[in-house]
Amino acid sequence: MAFNVPAKSFVAISDLHPNTAHPNIVGVIIGKTDVKGFPDRKNIGSERYTFSFTIKDCPDHFINVSSWGREDYIRALSESFRIGDCVVIENPLVVTKDTEKEERYSPSTPSFYRLLVSENHSTVRRCSDIEADAMLLSLLHLPIKDPQDYYSLGDIVANGQSLDGKVINILAAVRSIGEPKYFTTADRRKGQRCEVKLFDETVSSFLLICWDNEAIQLVQTWIPRETVLFLADVRISFDSFRNSMIATVISKTIITTNPGKTLTL
Repeated sequence: MAFNVPAKSFVAISDLHPNTAHPNIVGVIIGKTDVKGFPDRKNIGSERYTFSFTIKDCPDHFINVSSWGREDYIRALSESFRIGDCVVIENPLVVTKDTEKEERYSPSTPSFYRLLVSENHSTVRRCSDIEADAMLLSLLHLPIKDPQDYYSLGDIVANGQSLDGKVINILAAVRSIGEPKYFTTADRRKGQRCEVKLFDETVSSFLLICWDNEAIQLVQTWIPRETVLFLADVRISFDSFRNSMIATVISKTIITTNPGKTLTL
């Protein structure tokens, strides 16, 4: 959907403040979680739904956004954009974030704030302004962490179980992509899983597991032996079944596809 808000009315993420009145923000989606439902404490027997995403408007600034509400509203909002889309957020609430609590499960951001999108007061819509898209889309190839701050796959294998449970950054290329597998949990919730094999100059095959549908959709855009990934904040664990270390995409993870750094494939 096209947007018609004059560019001068956009507020830069770096300028956001809780006192900012009716802000409009334009940026590119660099991360997004699946919709989840939780018991509603105020209405016993019903559920509230939520999802979150991360938006970036320049190389150094990005912010987390979340929305809570009715299932129909949350699912429709979530389905209206994907990672890699440029969006306009109109009139979100700017709130000071609890850094320790927020960054336990959400991507680490340089902002002191986070945004709340509500059904009654805010809108999020994809933008189609070609000039804005070109500028914003280039941000998709800039890692959110220092591009030199990563483990090679060889480093992970060498450190072994001492890295078990740690959250680290990885730079690697895609070797192969498995078919997504779908299942239903004991409490009747639908789930999915996709396995990706990575490689670099030091290790020929290393397993990356994705559980979120959003991450799995992103995986489908990768090209084996061509796509390079900078994986910020993936969890490393020891897989006793495979007797090897593996990486898992979690809610904190931000994946940068084809960053400015290249590997010898």
